[in-house]
Amino acid sequence: MDWVALLAEERIRQARRQGALDAPAWHGRRVVLPPENPHLPRAWWAAFHLLQTHDLLPPWLQRRRMLRAALAAWRQRLQRVIAARPPGHPVRRAALARLQAEAETLNRYLRDDALSRPHGAAPLPLLSWEDELARARAAVGEEVGP
Repeated sequence: MDWVALLAEERIRQARRQGALDAPAWHGRRVVLPPENPHLPRAWWAAFHLLQTHDLLPPWLQRRRMLRAALAAWRQRLQRVIAARPPGHPVRRAALARLQAEAETLNRYLRDDALSRPHGAAPLPLLSWEDELARARAAVGEEVGP
């Protein structure tokens, strides 16, 4: 038995000694379940119900949530870099080069996500450095030159 199982067993024994498991607050009350979806197999409905009531996500959706958060943070950093320094400034050029390298890394993750998503789920679009740069410049009111 590993240490996690031993710790869990000890905590369960302590809870039993303290009476925490004798009469839980929900004891004797009926569990309210939403109506079953007639278009889903019963086992799928049960799985979806458990996922929903316990605020769980399938791994591919968790990965997508993290990717969307990373993309939003990357876009915010790009906008801050554009707003902080004038065009041609060496600090700005270096920061933009780092952001461009991060965009390539994010695109690798986006490609991996597109390959591991279930059939029917739309892939997240890849980042286009030129489009993102133009969008960030327009957001801060910088003129986009030739």
